Formats: sequence, C-alpha cells, structure tokens
Amino acid sequence: MFWRQKSVPRIYLVMTKGFTHESTYNESQEWYTPRRIFDALGLEFDLDPCSPGEDIVPWIPARRHLTYLDDGLNAHWEGRIWMNPPYGMDTPKWLKHLSMVGNGIALVFARPDTRWFHEYIPKADAICFVKGRVHFIAADKAEQYAEGIYKSKVGCGAASMLIAYGRNNADALFRCGLGLALPVGRNTEKFRTGKRFVGDKIGAQHSTACPNENPPRLSENRQGALFGGK
Repeated sequence: MFWRQKSVPRIYLVMTKGFTHESTYNESQEWYTPRRIFDALGLEFDLDPCSPGEDIVPWIPARRHLTYLDDGLNAHWEGRIWMNPPYGMDTPKWLKHLSMVGNGIALVFARPDTRWFHEYIPKADAICFVKGRVHFIAADKAEQYAEGIYKSKVGCGAASMLIAYGRNNADALFRCGLGLALPVGRNTEKFRTGKRFVGDKIGAQHSTACPNENPPRLSENRQGALFGGK
C-alpha cells in the first residue's frame, strides 16, 4: 500500500510511486499490509491487483500480483481477491470493481462519513472494524520484514476496517479475531434468522451462530435488565 504527501503534486507520485494512499502523517513513503492480517484471515488469494510486486511483499498470500504498471484496475479479476486499494479519491473505483466481482476482501481506513462507504459497504457481506491501529510496513523495511528480522512498532494514523464480499470471505472475518465483525445491512436477516443460535433445537454443539452473536434469550434478558423488565 502507499500513502502520499499532499504537498507533492499527485501526478508526480503516480509516475514515481504507482499507487498512492492518504495518511494522517505528512509522509510520502510507501507502506504495506503486515502478515498478521493474513495469518488471522487464514485465506489464500488468487489476485492482489494493488501490489507493489510479489518480490517486495512475498508474505502476501496471493497467487498473482499486479502492480501499477499492470493497470490492475482495468485488468481481468478472477478468483478470490485481496485488495488494499489506493486511499483517497481512488478508493471508490477499486471498491466498485471488487463489489462487482463479489469475491474478495479489502482493507481500507474506517470512514463511515464518506460517500463510498455508504455506496459500496451495503453491497458487501460483512465488515470487520480492526481493533487498534494496523502496523503497516514501511517500504524501506520490507526486505527485513520479509526475512523476519524487523517488526513494525508504529500504528497508522487512523482506524482500519476489512470489507468482505462473498460468503466464504465473510465467514473468515467472523472467525479472524481482528476486531468487531458484523454482517452488513442487506445480509443481517439471514444471519439473524434460521437455526444459528445456541438456544436452537439443533443444540449448542451444532449451532452455526456467528462469533459475538447473542442468543435471543440473552438479548431479551439484557433488555429486561436495562429497562426494568422481568
């Protein structure tokens, strides 16, 4: 992933850096997704269309990597996609593409105040608000990081979130443990109905309840306690 320094003309950074990302820091250095995200997801991906190159980020478990020179946004996407898109004005273009493909996970800043959030998040199957700040890897430390001799100790300047398109990818968010995972609005009913709770007749050992979901009885008891009911 890449963050850009706002004081530098954007066209210059596109020519020299490729993908660009906004940051709350006054930096133009490139930053990459840490392996802990992938370890937690436990998935293999078929394509990373926003990659700096497989040789630079060998820890990203994608079979195919597309760099800026490959024009990943307009390339053919197939299979499960991993995407840490350029942030800022370009984010909606990449999320639109991923939402149309419908199979993949994106890592972006958690920005519910933006137009793209309300346009493309409702098309997803699940989201996960990552607990704490993600410790992205600086480009000049990538080689050491890949060899296991460097660990980032500085978190980014904003909260991050994962967006899953496709049921299997949504399931990965629910079990990853990276933060609060939630079904998206249009999918809430299918997660909240059917035999998915501990209290269902199929028994707790066969429950398909998503992690962090409360059984209906527990929810009702909490409401009663809060509002003075029995």
